[in-house]
Amino acid sequence: MSSEMRMTIMWNPSAGSAQSADDLKRTLEQKDRITICEPGDRETAIVETVKAVTDGADVVVAAGGDGTVSSVVEGLTQSSRTATLGILPLGTGNDLARSLGISLLPTEAMQTLVSGRPRPLDVVEFTSSTGQRTTANMMTAGNSGRYLQHMTDEIKQRWGPLAYLRGVIDVLKDLQTYHIEVCCDDGPVERFDALNVFVANGRYSGGGLAVSPEAELDDGQVDLVIIRDGDAGDIASLTSQYWMADYLDHELTVFRRAQRLTITADPPLPLTSDGDEVGQTAVTVTVRPQALRVLAPVGIV
Repeated sequence: MSSEMRMTIMWNPSAGSAQSADDLKRTLEQKDRITICEPGDRETAIVETVKAVTDGADVVVAAGGDGTVSSVVEGLTQSSRTATLGILPLGTGNDLARSLGISLLPTEAMQTLVSGRPRPLDVVEFTSSTGQRTTANMMTAGNSGRYLQHMTDEIKQRWGPLAYLRGVIDVLKDLQTYHIEVCCDDGPVERFDALNVFVANGRYSGGGLAVSPEAELDDGQVDLVIIRDGDAGDIASLTSQYWMADYLDHELTVFRRAQRLTITADPPLPLTSDGDEVGQTAVTVTVRPQALRVLAPVGIV
C-alpha cells in the first residue's frame, strides 16, 4: 500500500476474533490516511462502503468474516469509482481469505494490506425469491444450508470454525432430498435428486472445507457441484472423500462450469451465502468476470 493511498476499514466488532484484535484496531486508529468504521449490519456496511469510495478511499477493507466481506463486495460493485478490496479475516469461516492465501492471523494478514498486490476477482450475482445478492465466494443450497437455521452468534463464538462441522453433523441425521432442475449457460435442462448444491467462485465453505477444490477466483465462471442422493454405502464413501477434498470424481458428484445458470427445486432449496440465509430457489446466478480487484499476498497473484 502506497503511503499516499487512503484506506477505510469496515470493522465488525461481533466477528469471531474481533475482540482478540483490539490491540491491532487501536494501532490502526492512530494511523494517518486510515479510517475505521463499525457499520453494525449488512445494509449499513454496503452504504458506508459506497460512501467511503465516493469520499476517496483507494482500499476498503472488510475486517470480519465472510459476511462482512460480502457486504463490502456489494458496496464496491455499487460504487461510481474504483477501489480495491482488502480482507482482514476476523470471522468464524474466513473462506474467501483462504482461497486468496491470506493468513488467518490478523497481524500477519495486515502485511497483505501493506505490501500485497491487487489481483482480479470475479463477482457472482444471484437473484432469488428475496431479491438480488452479490458474493465473491460461495452460494450453497440444500442440506448444507439447513444448519444455519440453528446457528447463533453464541455457537459461533463457542465453537469457532468447528461450529460449521457441528451443524453439518446435526443435519446428517435427517437428510432432505430435493428434486432439482439445472440449466448451465445455453445448455439443456438437467434433472437430479440432490442433497447439496454448491455454486463456487472460491474453493472453501463452512470454515475451510474445500467443497470446490479446483475453483478459480478470476476465470469468469462458477463451479457448480451437485451432490446426488444415493444409498447409504455410496453416501458414506462420498462423505469420507468429501472431508479429504477428493470427491469430484465420485459417482454421486456432478460437476459443471458456467457463467450463467438457473436452479429450480421441489421442495424449494434453502439458499445460503457467506454464512447468511438468503432465500430459496428458484435462483439465477450470473458471473461478472474480474469486476473487482483484491489485495493478495505476493506470489499468490
